[in-house]
Amino acid sequence: MAEWVIEYWVVWAFGLLTGALAGLWRYVLAQHKRQKALQTGVQALLRDRIIQSCDYYQKKQSISVHGRENIQSMYAAYHALGGNGAVTALVKDADGLPTHF
Repeated sequence: MAEWVIEYWVVWAFGLLTGALAGLWRYVLAQHKRQKALQTGVQALLRDRIIQSCDYYQKKQSISVHGRENIQSMYAAYHALGGNGAVTALVKDADGLPTHF
């Protein structure tokens, strides 16, 4: 009788552990997917704001000190998230604009 109880307790405990690990794995995968979506969304928003800011200052043909700092700060975050490409050229062009106060 004792062997039967021990055998089924081991099977039951192993099943419970397996279920808990599977649930934990699903949770981790869902969190990873959510984190990736947030990262992609923030990167897209930064790209949009950088492009808008650069276009604005290109039309003015000059840039304020705060505008330059904002663009550089946004670009640093954008670049850290893996963004690059055409935005880099826009930021370099904005850096070449004369500063107005």
